[in-house]
Amino acid sequence: MWATRVRERSTVGRTMEWIVTALTGVVAVPVTLWVAGAVYYDLCGGAKWGRLAVAGWVGGVAVLFLAWQPVWQPFAVLSGLTGLFLTWWLRLKPSHDRNWDASVATLPRVQISDDILTFEFVRNFEYRSLGNFTPRYETRAVRLSRLQGVDLILFNWGLRYISHPVLVFDFGPDGRICLSIEVRYRKGQDFAILRSFYRQQELIFLVLDERDAILRRTKYGRPHTVRLYHLTVSRDVMRTTLLDYVAEINKLHDRPRWYHGLCANCTTSFYRLPNSRLLRDCRVIANSRLDSALYDYGRLDQSLPFEELRRLALINDIANDAPEDGFGDFLRRELDRRIALARAHGEQDRDLTSETGPPPEQETPP
Repeated sequence: MWATRVRERSTVGRTMEWIVTALTGVVAVPVTLWVAGAVYYDLCGGAKWGRLAVAGWVGGVAVLFLAWQPVWQPFAVLSGLTGLFLTWWLRLKPSHDRNWDASVATLPRVQISDDILTFEFVRNFEYRSLGNFTPRYETRAVRLSRLQGVDLILFNWGLRYISHPVLVFDFGPDGRICLSIEVRYRKGQDFAILRSFYRQQELIFLVLDERDAILRRTKYGRPHTVRLYHLTVSRDVMRTTLLDYVAEINKLHDRPRWYHGLCANCTTSFYRLPNSRLLRDCRVIANSRLDSALYDYGRLDQSLPFEELRRLALINDIANDAPEDGFGDFLRRELDRRIALARAHGEQDRDLTSETGPPPEQETPP
């Protein structure tokens, strides 16, 4: 009896020890890897010798856990070292004073006077290639009372779960303003998912001519697929969203912020605006299917099945052939024509079905 109880207690003790070890590993491994990335990017600046520092850190932690038991003791040391590192890391501040890539070198600003919004430094570059262009910034004034529509442009460059959404606000006779939340790249940087989780890039709210925003990605840079959707939202929602963007543009002009690949990216930064309502849907984060989520929530045209609407929304060929003058109007006329034809064909198919009835059922062979 006594020996049995000793064995049971020993078994329970080993089980608890295994559980504690497993839980410690679940926390220690990602913490170690995250610190390794921060050491490489933020402490060593991504230099080649930073790989040695990373190897030293990861190897040191591994030796610590292998050589020192019980496991909570090396875990306590790891926690203390991580805390000290975070004390330094959290004090890194974003800045407007960097050697910026020319495409994001100039911060926009918006002046508000009663009903008139004056957008300063609207980017409208003339491209010959992605790296060969004539910088051109414009000042555009629009009347808030003329806001009559908002469209979504969704860019994808081949990644399965990530796209880039851009909003285009339509002010009728005053024209359109394109707003894009992006990484403010430094010279020599490009998009890298891992780097975006560290303090390596700032955030920018760009104000663009939509021809610049689209052709930069369809004609001159890394090929993107581009889809254009008209959003079904009330005028009050359009106005509130626009004014939230304007406020954020002006805040960023005065005070820089870090870009973060998960918490402060092109989509989550939108949902952090004061009056945005977060769609609790994984397709908001893995936003290559953001259009599918918006369709399911009734924010896109419901007159066509989603897959048909998505197919018609692809505008690469239209955009690349569109004239410079009236670029946005040309896109929308062609897109509306496509959608109208698809609706007409759908109605004809329904009429034929109602006249002839469903196809006869075939007998199942014995």
